Formats: sequence, C-alpha cells, structure tokens
Amino acid sequence: MIEADGLFFEYDDFRGRVKKLLCDVSFKVEKGERVVLLGINGSGKSTLLKILNGLIFPKEGVYRFKGEEINKKSIKKLSKEFRKDVVFLMQDPNSMLFNATVREEIAFGLQAFGFEDVDDRVGEIAKRFNLEKFLDTPPFYLSGGEKQKVALAALLAIEPKVLLMDEPTSQLDPPTTGWLVDLLSELDVTTIISTHNLSLASELGQRALVLSPEHKLLYDGALETFLNDLERLKEAKLLHKHRHKHGEVEHSHFHIHSWKI
Repeated sequence: MIEADGLFFEYDDFRGRVKKLLCDVSFKVEKGERVVLLGINGSGKSTLLKILNGLIFPKEGVYRFKGEEINKKSIKKLSKEFRKDVVFLMQDPNSMLFNATVREEIAFGLQAFGFEDVDDRVGEIAKRFNLEKFLDTPPFYLSGGEKQKVALAALLAIEPKVLLMDEPTSQLDPPTTGWLVDLLSELDVTTIISTHNLSLASELGQRALVLSPEHKLLYDGALETFLNDLERLKEAKLLHKHRHKHGEVEHSHFHIHSWKI
C-alpha cells in the first residue's frame, strides 16, 4: 500500500545552512499494518509523516501510495481520492480546527467528499467520541485533549484507509489515552503513529520504524524485539542516563524513556 524508496529531505535554514531531515529512508507498509514510528526530536519523524500525507515532497527518492507515485505533479490529479484515503492527525490540533462549531468541523470532510446523511453521520461519530455535548461549541473553547478528539473524529468520519498520527497522546490525560488505545485497536485502518512514549508504543502497533539521530532508518522490524535491544536503543538515543544515590553510594545507568498510563 505504502512504499518509500530512498527518501531524502533537506531545507535551508534562515542562515542559508542546509539542514538534513531524512537520509535514504526506504520501507513498505502493507494494508492493515499498525506501525509505530520512533526516534528522538529532530530525527525526521514529523517530516516523514508529512511526506506520506503529501504535504511536502522528498528532494530525492520516490513515495508511492497504492502503486501511484505521489509528487507535486501527480498530487493535483490524485488529490481528492488521496486526501480521503490518507489522513494526518498533527501533534497540535489547533492547526487543524478552523470551523465555527464542533458540528461543522466534523461535517466539513463529509460534505467535501460527498457523503450522504451528513447530520446522522455527525451524530454517530460524536456519540462514539463522547462529543455530543460539544457539537454547538466553538472548538477553541475546548481543552487540548478535547480538541484532539474533535480533530480525530473529523478525520475518521470520512472513512480513510490510512491514518497517520504525530504524537497523538501528547495532549491527552491518562484516561483519554486509554480510550484512544482502545479505539485504535478497533479500527480497520492502516496506522503509522509516532510517539516518544516507549511504554505505550506496544499498545499502538506491532512493527517499529526507528529513525536515527542521523536521519536514517536505523531499524525496521518487530517492535518488541527493538524494545529489548539495549544497544539499538542506545544508538537511537531512546534511553536516558542519570545518577542515583543509595546512602553514600552514587551510580548511574540507562533507563528506558517511558511514562506509565
């Protein structure tokens, strides 16, 4: 379904310096896979998700979706079908919400893609996301977690084939995080989800794509295998090290970077 072949991406910063974000990244994702995208800040996770969503295009290499190359030229021809099939939940929901009410936010995509019975569909998904009481509320009045739920509800309302998510739990409290994990496990959709929460990663997928600090694909395989590989975790800089004191004795060792729900 998704094929990335030798993706490179870089840009010039405000001082004219070249900043590399992806270096020769290749992988395939089949229909129905649940993939977790790991890497430290700046490794290129968000950039890769934007390429997969057709928001930006690689400087070198090829990205194909369902066998069709996605580039500046083809996206104009494929845009409507591609935008319905591949959706992206960004880390900051404020960048995604622009309608006057939650009702209009959820209805927007349904109307744009020609769904029938829009009002009924809005009501159904609002109930599923526990958003019924907010339907006539402007999104900017909501909490960060509530905005995240509205943005996700609007995306899933159009029945996409691929769901891309960038740090989806960063705005959520523990109960809502648990709700999200349950929701994702029930969806019949291919998912690629970036996260820093290694203790949560195994709840979000079975396969890991790990970007190195040098913006290369360090690992592609079973998530559980990666999480038990101390040397690869160190190489990806997904462990942290700090000092401990036990009475008069002080020592330091590595810890997995995780938060419990």
